[in-house]
Amino acid sequence: MRIKIFTLILLFFTAVLLTALAYVQVVKYEKYSTMSEENRLKIIPLMAPRGSIFDRAGNPLVKDTLCFNVSVIYSRVKNAEALEKALSSMLAIPQETIAAGIRNSRGQSYLPVCLAADIGMENAVRVEEAALDYPGLLLEVSAKREYMHEKTASNLLGYLGFINRPEFEKLRHYGYKINDLVGRDGIEKQYDKYLRGIHGGKQIEVDSRGREKTILGFKEPVPGRNIYLTIDLELQKFCESLLQDKRGAILALDPQSGAVLAMASAPSYDPSVFVTKSRRKEAGLLLKDRMYPLLNRAIAGVYPPGSIFKVVIAAAALENGVISQGSSFDCEGSFSLGKAVFRCWKKKGHGQQILVNAIKNSCNVYFFRTGLLLGAEKIAAFAEKYGFGKRTGVDLPGERAGTLPTPGWKKKRFNEAWYKGDTVNYSIGQGYMLCSPLQVARMMCVYANRGYLVRPYLVSRVGDVPVGSRDKVFLYISPKSMETVREGMRKVVNDPHGTGQKAKQDIVIIAGKTGTAQVSRGGNHGWFAGFAPFEDAKLVVVVFDEHGGKGGYYAASTAGSVFKKARELGII
Repeated sequence: MRIKIFTLILLFFTAVLLTALAYVQVVKYEKYSTMSEENRLKIIPLMAPRGSIFDRAGNPLVKDTLCFNVSVIYSRVKNAEALEKALSSMLAIPQETIAAGIRNSRGQSYLPVCLAADIGMENAVRVEEAALDYPGLLLEVSAKREYMHEKTASNLLGYLGFINRPEFEKLRHYGYKINDLVGRDGIEKQYDKYLRGIHGGKQIEVDSRGREKTILGFKEPVPGRNIYLTIDLELQKFCESLLQDKRGAILALDPQSGAVLAMASAPSYDPSVFVTKSRRKEAGLLLKDRMYPLLNRAIAGVYPPGSIFKVVIAAAALENGVISQGSSFDCEGSFSLGKAVFRCWKKKGHGQQILVNAIKNSCNVYFFRTGLLLGAEKIAAFAEKYGFGKRTGVDLPGERAGTLPTPGWKKKRFNEAWYKGDTVNYSIGQGYMLCSPLQVARMMCVYANRGYLVRPYLVSRVGDVPVGSRDKVFLYISPKSMETVREGMRKVVNDPHGTGQKAKQDIVIIAGKTGTAQVSRGGNHGWFAGFAPFEDAKLVVVVFDEHGGKGGYYAASTAGSVFKKARELGII
């Protein structure tokens, strides 16, 4: 009987033991196998450096530099308090800050989470040594984005931001990591897939103290591709210096190809604030700034063109046969339409005007009459040929199309009829008409190259592959009409009473047009758009002075300075 009882007890405990073994080896196999492998194996990510960005001469504008970061893998941390004290002492960071970082890493317990970025070489050596004694502590070598010239070209270069959880969920299958930086604006965003590269890593076997024994696998990171811009760094810096304490934009384009040599927007910002964790407060202030420094006014700001638009009206009227070169109108300082009175900027009037002189003097009355002869539909149809009312296609995100109004557009938008007074305002670039400085530059390229609409572009090549757009569409404007308008623009700058005299240079002949756009709030906008040399144009310059007053003053003078600098640089 005792033997039976003993046998039953033995069988019972054997069954329990076998059940426990089955539970551990079968049911919990994956868990304990993973734990064992994690203690023996370690995967070290190798981040791919992001591609650099260069100007047209090969000068670096943006590049990656080595950066040492302290990270933890929460699931491997054995003694969090000891780790906190050690890191606080080594890095001179409050223990509470380190503790908060470790606590926050719980949500990603099997992934490296950064506690301190860019700690420097000396601290990196200390952390690497300490990692042997503190499981879960990891020194990561990554790349830090460096904007070589601080605020220079920031609005076109753009900035980076850390990938957020929803983005990561969408992009993880394309090789993105949770701590990756992605392009948020400008070239950084537009060409992100070329710039970012492909991450690598290595799998190593470690001993009981976490020291490397054997490399089991290795995947070399593939660096991102370099981007080469059409921008001239010296001209870009000069244009930005002219916008100090201003709001506005300056553009310089090659009118033959559409290559953008300078694109300055003010106010600007330092893109590095978005990739430096210690400067997050500055980044927040930028996002809230009512001066909108993140807005690239050259492409995303849309404004009434004012009298700049008169060169489009002039060509449209000539091509539609509603006026000729010699058509003359008398300007007495105002124009009456029913009970409404529309005034010229010159109170006493310009007297009798033919077209080239009306362009030179920017006579409103002449263009009021010309616009009425054309009508709104023909004005819009001709302006559309120049690219107004649609994006230019420049290789940057965030470009706006502006507004090219028509009677149908007004009916749809406001449920109102189109009046002749609307056409009068339209004819001098006022009213509902809105455009970007880049659209104005594109329009001016048509007169500079005698009839071709170009597509502006900023990137000439990605790596060794040329990508710059050189699309040109001939607008079939007759040579006679073209040369008439061009002659009027030559007079604007070079005749004694031209509205753009302040742009005049002694060595090179500049042609252009001034503009003053009235707005409902704030002061008038000032414009100047022109090209040089007159006979064989190499450069188009547009200056937009937001709420800065008349175009014949700051805008014209500034454009003259840009042409002068371009000549010194050998561009013209």
